[in-house]
Amino acid sequence: MLQRWARWSGLDRIEAFHAEHAQLRGLAFVAAALRELEPRHEVDTAALVRIPAHGALLVVANHPCGALDALALLDMVGRVRRDVRVLANEVLALVEPLAELLLPVRVFGGAAGVAELRRVERALRRGECVIVFPAGEVSRLGLRGVRDGRWRAGFLRFARRASAPVLPVRVEARNSALFYGMSALCRPASAALLAREMFTRHRRPLHLHVGDLLTIGESEGEHAAVRRVRHALDAAGRAEAPAPVGPLPLAPAIGARELARAVDATELLGATSDGKQIRLARDAGGSPLLQEIGRLRELTFRQVGEGTGCSRDLDRYDASYDHILVWDAQAGRIAGAYRVMRGAEALARAGLAGLYTASLFRYADAAVPRLAAGLELGRSFVVPDYWGSRSLDYLWQGIGAYLRRHPGVRYLYGAVSISAALPRHASEQVVGYYQRFYGSERTLASARRPFAFAAPAPTFDGLDIAAAFEAMKTALARLGTSVPTLYKQYTELCEPGGARFLAFGVDPEFSGSIDGLIEVDLECLRPRKRQRYLERAMA
Repeated sequence: MLQRWARWSGLDRIEAFHAEHAQLRGLAFVAAALRELEPRHEVDTAALVRIPAHGALLVVANHPCGALDALALLDMVGRVRRDVRVLANEVLALVEPLAELLLPVRVFGGAAGVAELRRVERALRRGECVIVFPAGEVSRLGLRGVRDGRWRAGFLRFARRASAPVLPVRVEARNSALFYGMSALCRPASAALLAREMFTRHRRPLHLHVGDLLTIGESEGEHAAVRRVRHALDAAGRAEAPAPVGPLPLAPAIGARELARAVDATELLGATSDGKQIRLARDAGGSPLLQEIGRLRELTFRQVGEGTGCSRDLDRYDASYDHILVWDAQAGRIAGAYRVMRGAEALARAGLAGLYTASLFRYADAAVPRLAAGLELGRSFVVPDYWGSRSLDYLWQGIGAYLRRHPGVRYLYGAVSISAALPRHASEQVVGYYQRFYGSERTLASARRPFAFAAPAPTFDGLDIAAAFEAMKTALARLGTSVPTLYKQYTELCEPGGARFLAFGVDPEFSGSIDGLIEVDLECLRPRKRQRYLERAMA
């Protein structure tokens, strides 16, 4: 009987997931949990820009679903800053992999200890971000729809004592009719269904709408302040605010002095003959440097018909990945950057959920040992003002310096994009050529959203690899375009068979660009490339 209840309620799945991912911690565990639950977890396009990257912040949210609300909010805020924690009840606090993200305190459901309250205040005074649910319990169905119950005013005291701004976030989601029916009959019994609700949300939407920052005045009455915050939360993302047409304006550039200080705090990998520095940034989450990298990425990708449409191109992987950048010290500018992550480190920390490419492609079991021996590359860019310079080559020299520190890496892999701005026939020429001559004989990965040819795929029948390449170049030239730079660069690194495209897919979150999943075997590097990037030390 108990086993049947555990199966029906979802408690057995929670135990199984916890056992399988017990080695994960913090935001890595959150990412794995969201990957398992697969809600349609969506953030409005302007949301990340509204989240302050540093400084004390109190995020206030409604609570329509349960633990999933906390996971989604941790994931969203964690894309911008790593110092995020959430007030949690005693039950969630028992999930040990989440411990570093939780502030267990009975603020809204009973008397909280003084030590617990001070722990929250100390977190805010250290300049951290804290997420609270003022209702203290899951929303219920009433005459006005699914809404929180009465909000407690405890969050106002936290904001005032730490001088922390309040950021309202509206979670747009709902539980099942079964949950609301049970809640109407017996509210305590409905709480037992919350685990089941999490696991039956597959592909059901959960939208996060971020409002405007609010300041809580010292003289403002508690009732009026709670009402003002709740009104701002209810208004977040509503239709009255017209959706932006086209991409959002780029975020303002980080100030020159602040950026220079952030760059000086990174590690110098080497210098170039023309005075530029190649640097390595680690643990960059929430830093001004990462904010500027995100701005420049978006600026650069928009120039070639790509980009996210947000003010900055940042995602939840950026804070945990390393970043190799070319720094023009004389001009005080970033010329370009590459994002990298060792597969072994990502897998140990978060499993496949720790790899960006796993969000675009499904890896076969046979691919995992290769990923563990690999280095994921991605989100590379060279700022338009530096196009035509040697900045991309400098980034590759930085990758070489990084690889010399990690001699166990054998494979490079990453998603190489083809802009959606290219004519459809041009994209099909590129995919057809690289699929035909650089495809993989083994099925190591498949695209989550596979690329499909609108017309019969070009086969280049009767042509060898060189003749087919010339035919493709000619076809692209007629269409007013050329072979994507990184497609040429990756395949020219290796002897035949050393570079392979494992799958091609479409990325709707990146302006519909086409991604080719490349794998490069470093044991097959051409001698000149090996000497240039791996064997020659930088100055």
